[in-house]
Amino acid sequence: MEFMRDDPGTYYKELEAEINKRIHAPTNCRSFIVALGRALEVHLKQVRIHRSVTTRWLKRLDLPNKDDIAAISVRIVDCEEKLDLLDDTIYTINQRQQENQQQIRVLRESSEELLAVLANEVRREIKGAKIKSLVKDLWELKQLFYEESKDGGDLQ
Repeated sequence: MEFMRDDPGTYYKELEAEINKRIHAPTNCRSFIVALGRALEVHLKQVRIHRSVTTRWLKRLDLPNKDDIAAISVRIVDCEEKLDLLDDTIYTINQRQQENQQQIRVLRESSEELLAVLANEVRREIKGAKIKSLVKDLWELKQLFYEESKDGGDLQ
C-alpha cells in the first residue's frame, strides 16, 4: 500500500477494506464462534454472581439496588410530568381569571352608567308626576272654588 495518495478518502476506504480482511479471516470460522460463545457464557456467569453478591450486600446495608433506583426514577419522571401539567393548568386558569375580571370591570362600568341613566329617568318621572299631581290638585281646587262661588259662598 502506498502512503501517499492524491485522495485521502480512497486511501481510508482501502485501509478499512484491508483491516476488515485481516479481522475477518481469523474470526470467520466455527472454532472462533464457539470459543467466543464460551467466553460470553463465563462472563455472564461472573456478572450474575457479582450482581447477586452486590444485591445481598445492598439488602444487608438497607440500601436501594439498581432496580429500586430505576423504579424511583420512573416515579420521579411521572411526578414531574404531573407537576408540569398542573403548572400549565394553573397558568390557563390564571389567564381565564384575568379575562373574567376584565369582563366584570367592563360589566360593572356599564351597569353604573345604566344606573345613572335610570336614576335620571326616575328623577324626571318623579318631577313629572309631581307636576301632574300639582296640576291636578290645582284643577281640583279651582273646581272647588268654582262650585262654592256658584253656591253663593263668599270668596273674599
